[in-house]
Amino acid sequence: MDSVSKSNDVALAVENISLSFGGIQVLSDISFELREGEILSIIGPNGAGKTSLLNCLSGFYSPNQGKVFFKGKNITRLPIHKRAALGVARTFQGMQVYPGMTVLDNILAGRHVLMKTNFLQAFFHWPWVHKEEIINRLEVEKIIDFLEIEGIRDSIVGELGYGLRKLVDLGRALALSPRILIMDEPMAGMNMEEKEDMARFILDIE
Repeated sequence: MDSVSKSNDVALAVENISLSFGGIQVLSDISFELREGEILSIIGPNGAGKTSLLNCLSGFYSPNQGKVFFKGKNITRLPIHKRAALGVARTFQGMQVYPGMTVLDNILAGRHVLMKTNFLQAFFHWPWVHKEEIINRLEVEKIIDFLEIEGIRDSIVGELGYGLRKLVDLGRALALSPRILIMDEPMAGMNMEEKEDMARFILDIE
């Protein structure tokens, strides 16, 4: 994997990213840096290519030109799951949750890349499997407490309102213990009170 010499506080670097679909140019020569602890917003009208850019960062799209670096390592062609294992988490503009599962189980699903237990080990439920499950559930409970959703932890997500489901989506991304959190229109469709809560949670993420 290629690497470049970057300042130690640069978490993500985008260099000359271009993307097109057929004859339609979606992104053209985009470059920027995201530093440790920084909140960076990408602003533009509908159709400007914001989601396409985020898709290039998280691995859903591969740019036609340019490179994406995570902590100095070239991840431009790295698959989504390997980016997630590095600590690149993503929330979506649309509702990407498991509607038939509880809030707790939805957030716990975000821990999957951090779990070492395979299917066979889980079936026999060896002692170390039980220990790992306890550790992961404790981490999920911390997120539930942070997002102030203790009252709905056992609720079915599909029965919740839109704003609460957006919080669950955020919780699942946080379950990855990300180094970088990519959020696509995190407040879209929310009322004013829900937006204020979401803004507060984003600012408080460590």
